[in-house]
Amino acid sequence: MTRLRSEVDAPGQDSFLDVVANLVGILIILVMIVGTQAQHAIHQAECASEGPSQVDVEGPKNAAVAVRQDLETMLQKTQQQQIEIAYRRNERDRMLMFIKTAEEVVTREAGKLTEDQRRAHELEVELAAARREQADLKVARETLAATQPPVTVLTHHPTPLAKTVFGKEVHFRLQAGRILYVPVNELVDMFKAEAKEKAWKLKQAPEITDTVGPFRGFQLRYTLKRTTHNIETRTGIAVEQRVELDHFVIVPIQDVQGETVDEAFAGDSDTRSILAGYDPNQTTVTIWVYPDSFGQFRAAKDELYKLGYLTAGRPMPEGQPISGSPRGTHSTAE
Repeated sequence: MTRLRSEVDAPGQDSFLDVVANLVGILIILVMIVGTQAQHAIHQAECASEGPSQVDVEGPKNAAVAVRQDLETMLQKTQQQQIEIAYRRNERDRMLMFIKTAEEVVTREAGKLTEDQRRAHELEVELAAARREQADLKVARETLAATQPPVTVLTHHPTPLAKTVFGKEVHFRLQAGRILYVPVNELVDMFKAEAKEKAWKLKQAPEITDTVGPFRGFQLRYTLKRTTHNIETRTGIAVEQRVELDHFVIVPIQDVQGETVDEAFAGDSDTRSILAGYDPNQTTVTIWVYPDSFGQFRAAKDELYKLGYLTAGRPMPEGQPISGSPRGTHSTAE
C-alpha cells in the first residue's frame, strides 16, 4: 500500500516542480523586461537632461523682449493720448464757459439798450459783415486780374482792298524806333535836271555813276547806262541809242535820328509840318521799315489813318539803303 501511494504521489511532485520551474522562468523574464525598460528610461532621462543645453533659446527670448517693448510703447502712447484728451476736454470746457459768460454779458447789456441803440448795434454788425465781404471780393478780383492773360486790342481800319500807288507819294524811314522824312521826291527832281547834262559822258563809257545833293541829310547816287534798241521803220530796222537810269540809292550823309512815333505826330513836330504840305486825299505816305521797328509801324499807321492818309509799308533788310530802279515795283497802300 505504501509503495502504491508513492507511485501515485510521484507524478504530483513533478507537476509541482514544473510549476515552480515555470514561475522561476517567468520571474527571470520579468526581471529582464524590467531591466530593459529601466535602462531605456535611464537613457531617455539622460537625453532629456542633455537636450535643453543644445536648444537655441535666444530667438524666443529676443521676440519676448520685443513684444514686451511694443506693449510698453503702446501703453505710453495710450497714456499720452489720454492726457491730451483730458487737456483738450478741459480747454473745451473753459472755452464753453467763456462763450456762455460772454453770451450772458451780451444778453444782459442788450437788455439795457434802447430800441434805437439796439438797432444801431445791429447796423454796426451788418456793416462789419459787409466790409468783410467787400474785402474778400477785392482780394478775389485782384487774384482774378493777376491770373487773366493780357487783352490784345486789334484795331480795324475799313480798307477792304490794298491799291497800288500811282499818285503823289511822300517817303519816311522808320529805323531804331524813330521816323525820319526822306526827300526822295526832291532828290529825284534834282537827278532829272542833272541827268541831261551828264548824258554826254556816255559817249565814252557804257555807263556812269554820279550823285546829286545833299538835301536834308541825304544824297542820291545814280547810275546811267547807254542802251541800244532796234526799232522798225518804214524803210526797215533802225538802231536807236538811249540813255536810261539803271538804279539809284538814297545815301544818308549824316547821322539824323528823326523823331519817335509819339513825337512825330505831336502838334509841332517836323513830321506833321511836312505832312501839312500834302493833301491826304491825293497823297500816300510810304514808310521804309527796318526789322527793329515793325512794332512802331503799326502805331505810325494808326496815327496816319487818323489824319486821313493811306499808308504803304516797305520792309527793308537790316543795313540795306533805300533804293529804286525802273524795274522796281510801286508801293501798295492801305
